[in-house]
Amino acid sequence: MTSKKIFSLTTLWYLAFATAAAIVVPIIFSFINLTDVQQYTFSFFGINVIFTIISGLIVGIKKQPFIYLFFFPILYLIGVRLFFESFAYYIAIVYLLIGFLTYGAVKD
Repeated sequence: MTSKKIFSLTTLWYLAFATAAAIVVPIIFSFINLTDVQQYTFSFFGINVIFTIISGLIVGIKKQPFIYLFFFPILYLIGVRLFFESFAYYIAIVYLLIGFLTYGAVKD
């Protein structure tokens, strides 16, 4: 991956959407006073899984570098540190695996 691709507009878009899914969504959930169970369900197994699948599909279909799939789990770990309990760290591995599975399913 060349430095031109690393500092491209595409990279900024992936970072922006990953930030929105990993950090902005928990902020919104805390403002609308959802219970902890609702926050975990909607965030961990709803929005984040859908985002991971879509980003894996887009990266695979457009044949972009797979490094883009690391953005969301890394930002997710930062968001977990700010908003959720410590058990949620392990879900980042699940998101990474889902992203790579969808990337591999459509790559060829």
